[in-house]
Amino acid sequence: MSTSPAEGPGRRAGLRLAILAGAGEYPAHIARNARAAGAEVYVAALSGAASIADFPGCEAHEYRLGQLGRLLDALKRRQVTDIVMIGALPRPSFGALAPELSTLKYLPHFARAFQGGDDHLLKGVVSFFEGQGFRVGSPAEMAPEIVAPLGVLGRTRPAEMTRQALLRGFDLLAALSPFDIGQGAVVADHRVIAVEAAEGTDAMLERVAGLVRAGRLKLGKGDGVLVKAPKHGQDLRVDMPAIGPDTVARVAEAGLAGIAVRAGGVLVGDRARLAAQADAAGIFIEGVA
Repeated sequence: MSTSPAEGPGRRAGLRLAILAGAGEYPAHIARNARAAGAEVYVAALSGAASIADFPGCEAHEYRLGQLGRLLDALKRRQVTDIVMIGALPRPSFGALAPELSTLKYLPHFARAFQGGDDHLLKGVVSFFEGQGFRVGSPAEMAPEIVAPLGVLGRTRPAEMTRQALLRGFDLLAALSPFDIGQGAVVADHRVIAVEAAEGTDAMLERVAGLVRAGRLKLGKGDGVLVKAPKHGQDLRVDMPAIGPDTVARVAEAGLAGIAVRAGGVLVGDRARLAAQADAAGIFIEGVA
């Protein structure tokens, strides 16, 4: 079964949709969109990340990662056809899954999926659910309004010096893609300041802010930019990069000039709210082709 983006899962009335929800605001947004479009929504809130209280009006239950067999039984009983996986979730170790008896038969598949980086693992998760007969949809299909558009959000625009830095940052991320180590970097003054690894974007920005506070990094006015983009070949159905209000606040705290993201490839949430926050902080946010 396939659909065009205009007819994506969130746009089809009568759809039986399951949301595998991690942390953050995006799972609830997807649930509201899908219900408004007439979909029947079932939420699997992943333990330690999402709360069933975040999904009023939806049937929602909490699951540990080791309860995959129980989850599959619930999805099949409800005749779910489509799944979307969205929200932050720290990568678990394979040994910490603590599988229930009904999950044991699926472990060989996931043992192979864990033998690689995050992108390899997530592709293994997608292939598993597709192998069970589900269609895995993307956030961009279900809620295109929360994806970064092309161009500047808000009034502030990057200076020419900053534009050269952000283009260098995108080149850097493209070169790092084969190593599957992160989706963000900070560049300034013709050099790379920081690269995101397992710690995530917010922790990377806190590290940069600490260098600035300690006097070990001096940034000129209008210099320094966070760049964020998917890796080459990354499956955006399950691992689309994201920025949000916390990102804007940390970029401002670090004294950076702004944020550049790959247009169509990064979640930004409420565009108007993010633009207003960026304007208040005097930084830019731009979606780059």
